[in-house]
Amino acid sequence: MKKVMVFGLTLMLLIAIVGCGNAAQKNEAPPAATDAVSGAPEAAPAELNVLVFETPNLTAQYWDAAIKRFTDKHPNIKINKIVSPDLDRTKYAKQLLATGQFPDVLMSVNVTDFLASNSLLAFDEQYLDKVPGSRSLAVDGKVYQLPWGGQTIPYIYYNKKMFEEAGITAEPKTWAEFLDVVAKLKAAGKTPLLHGGAKDPWTTTLMLDAIISTDVYSKEPDWISKRKKGEAKFSDPLFKDAVLKWKGLHDSKSFNSDGLSIGYSQLQDAFLKGKGAMYPMGSWFVAAADAQKDIEVGVFPVPTDDGSIIIPYVVGGPASVSASTKYPEAAQLFASEFVTDQETILEVVKSDALIPLEGQNIEFTFSPLFQKVLDITNQGTKVNGFSWESGDAAMIAGMTDEINRSAQNIIMGKSVDEELAALDKKWDDISKRLVQ
Repeated sequence: MKKVMVFGLTLMLLIAIVGCGNAAQKNEAPPAATDAVSGAPEAAPAELNVLVFETPNLTAQYWDAAIKRFTDKHPNIKINKIVSPDLDRTKYAKQLLATGQFPDVLMSVNVTDFLASNSLLAFDEQYLDKVPGSRSLAVDGKVYQLPWGGQTIPYIYYNKKMFEEAGITAEPKTWAEFLDVVAKLKAAGKTPLLHGGAKDPWTTTLMLDAIISTDVYSKEPDWISKRKKGEAKFSDPLFKDAVLKWKGLHDSKSFNSDGLSIGYSQLQDAFLKGKGAMYPMGSWFVAAADAQKDIEVGVFPVPTDDGSIIIPYVVGGPASVSASTKYPEAAQLFASEFVTDQETILEVVKSDALIPLEGQNIEFTFSPLFQKVLDITNQGTKVNGFSWESGDAAMIAGMTDEINRSAQNIIMGKSVDEELAALDKKWDDISKRLVQ
């Protein structure tokens, strides 16, 4: 056997030498080496810094295992994992950019926050062809982030036992029925809804995002585009009415009183420990619900005025590449293989309840709760999830943070009219800076 292997290697070397000689004679470059495992062009030796984030669902072990699968396949590429200190990896990435430490690959950052500074690399066509749904994230025809699945943001998860104890026998379909559920829960001495805020301000606005998605985007699906053109405003009646509907829940003390002092992990824990009956959250919560046995969890879409099913749905993914990377080919290779590796995707479906995209072949038995999420998603009319948009439909840089801040201001007593006027001014100010 050894003799055969040596002969084969010798023959390969001779062929390579002849090939290089022929290429030199024709003034052509020799053919690229091929990765023995994947058959793809082998990247030159490279060292990549990759920014990740860790959650109760996407643990350190998840990222480490996914990275190891890649480096086992491409031993000439070294990966240095950089972990965001909290869930706001976009903020941390901005800090790294400002200090000249911008990573080569970034996971799940807000792309629009980096386009004005030309900090991200648009993916080459060869990589887009390998990733299902990649072109749906295009911004002005260029793709800066590769998707790996879909999410609903949010649905409303509920504690079935608490509903039963409050005499609630059916999931609400209309907004009037939803308010009746809230009233029954309060009458039974239970906290109807949970939200968070500390360190993770996006947990303050999930119910607000839901209402805007169902009430505004169902009527004006291109609202963001109109806002960019100056044809719509936050202070317009359609948008204002959605905010007032959300504010009414706060005014009636339907949320936990400690909301602004707890973060995402504490918020999830509060629901799982029965401290609130309903939990507006993204579809990723299914994984955490399935992992515990203390409560039985149900789910329903955000109720609408007429009972129609409107689904706030987002296609997204983790992988973006720095425009200043020294290794653009290796970085794009890592990004594209990360979001298409079958085991990586399967693990995120298991651990973070990612909804597979068309074209992904994932063999997985969905739990009853996960299957219900999928069934609802297939039944309804999909719209963008407000403040979670991507591609050309995304907000301009910085506005999501401003919206989260305004929502917390409203909870603390600020005027809705003043906050919406402030958001309009902020949008216009940022737009002017982007044009300059």
